[in-house]
Amino acid sequence: MSSAQIYEATASAPVNIAVIKYWGKRDTKFILPTNSSLSVTLDQDHLRSTTTSRADPSFEADRLWLNGKEDQITVGSRLETCIKEMKCLRKETVEDMDASAPKVCITGK
Repeated sequence: MSSAQIYEATASAPVNIAVIKYWGKRDTKFILPTNSSLSVTLDQDHLRSTTTSRADPSFEADRLWLNGKEDQITVGSRLETCIKEMKCLRKETVEDMDASAPKVCITGK
């Protein structure tokens, strides 16, 4: 696999710490909490979460590494949904706009 084929995007977000955490969800579809919560968001200059996503036409499956260790992607999980959305975004913003762009998003996968 040539490194020139790998598409990569990195994003960072501030860390949010719950002071009073909600207990459960009253609506799992819309992810609404049972009760209110109180949290604080830290400045990214001091503490942040960084995520990198890579795609390549030769990749045979979706894989996840968390803190340097491979983790499982559970079917139907929020993580799997997020990965599918990233693939759709790539398809809509790159592949559908440029017919010559390598296809890294295969419909049905």
